[in-house]
Amino acid sequence: MVEQHQLSNGIRVVCEPVAYAHSVAFGVWVRTGSAYESLENNGIAHMVEHMVFKRTKKRDAKQIADETADIGGNLDACTSKEFTSYYAWVLKENLIHTIDLLGDMLTNSLFLDEDLEKEKDIVMEEIDMYHDSPEDVSHEMLQNLVWDNHPLGYLISGEKDIVEEFCGEDLKQFVEEFYTADNMIISIAGNISWDEIKGALEEAFGGIGVSKQAHFIKEPVFCPCVYLEEKDIEQVHLNIAYQSITSISEERYVLAVVNAILGAGVNSRLFLKVREEMGLAYAVYSYGSAFQKAGLLHLYAGLNANQFEPAMEAIGQEIKKLKKEPPKETEIVRAREQIKTDLIIQKENIKGRMNNNAREIVLFNRIKPYEETIFKLNKVDKDQIMQYMERWFCTDKMAFSIVGNLKETAKERKTLPYLKGFFM
Repeated sequence: MVEQHQLSNGIRVVCEPVAYAHSVAFGVWVRTGSAYESLENNGIAHMVEHMVFKRTKKRDAKQIADETADIGGNLDACTSKEFTSYYAWVLKENLIHTIDLLGDMLTNSLFLDEDLEKEKDIVMEEIDMYHDSPEDVSHEMLQNLVWDNHPLGYLISGEKDIVEEFCGEDLKQFVEEFYTADNMIISIAGNISWDEIKGALEEAFGGIGVSKQAHFIKEPVFCPCVYLEEKDIEQVHLNIAYQSITSISEERYVLAVVNAILGAGVNSRLFLKVREEMGLAYAVYSYGSAFQKAGLLHLYAGLNANQFEPAMEAIGQEIKKLKKEPPKETEIVRAREQIKTDLIIQKENIKGRMNNNAREIVLFNRIKPYEETIFKLNKVDKDQIMQYMERWFCTDKMAFSIVGNLKETAKERKTLPYLKGFFM
């Protein structure tokens, strides 16, 4: 049973004892990411995530690295658009040490300029690595253009010219503003009890103060657009985005089934048609990109440049077919089983439980019973799917990103009206 507790400063703690486990997953989620930044400091949340591993009042980078190895080496962090998470998966006997280590990193990091200058080089390499991946570029730059001038469209890593200007004081101010008790969730799952860890958690995190002001993300405006980037490669990377639901919408169960039917597996319509039947693309799939204030449904294909128009035609036909004709009941059942299988596998994973519990609290302020999710998935039927298709698969809320070998395609065939025509 999932328990909820609070530290003396108000930090919420989600604890899920799992008696049969031999390990414990421990995570700290901070409600901040690139969506809470400005153009002037874009990339700072990601830089903070890097820098907490460098030096605290008690430990230098080598000590942090050595102690990470001492607890099994499974300590890491991740920055997204809306959250930054720090997490470890350790044996039970190493949990108290892990709490102390991560608590020190998140409350006592020094953010020295000399350390920051070194880490900037690492982040610059990370930015270059992203720019070298046309698949990533097609996704990130499409979101950047679709939500033009809105932080939800910012790159998580930031751009080099902005990141280069950061100083240690900038990072300290950002942490002071966002790394606060009311902005944090601690999640623990595994072979542990609350009584065994509450003292260590209080000592490590109980001294964190509260925010001086609340932070909110405004709803962005969807901008139909086409992003084009020429790269000296053989392939074209195509990413299509429809405006879609938020991560907290009740339609998320319908979207999960629609996505499974359309492009989320080897038996999906896009995979079977575009790859298996027509041989037009090595990779073709769909996926949701949902946030608290906005969402997109993406369709992606990586293909040879001379297959661009046949692939567009095939993808468009599959979308139009699903809008016109409801899927068969067997297809819906298969999609639901695929989703439920993924959920069950995640639930049997200790780290998956920890992450899911934190996410549930952050998004919904409660832990939904597994049975509730299954019940709502099982209620998804063809009528709901057709209503979703009608509401969200609209050509006036489409955007396109094409990255790679663009020389093979005439300029007039890369305009918004021409591309939308495949879906009308």
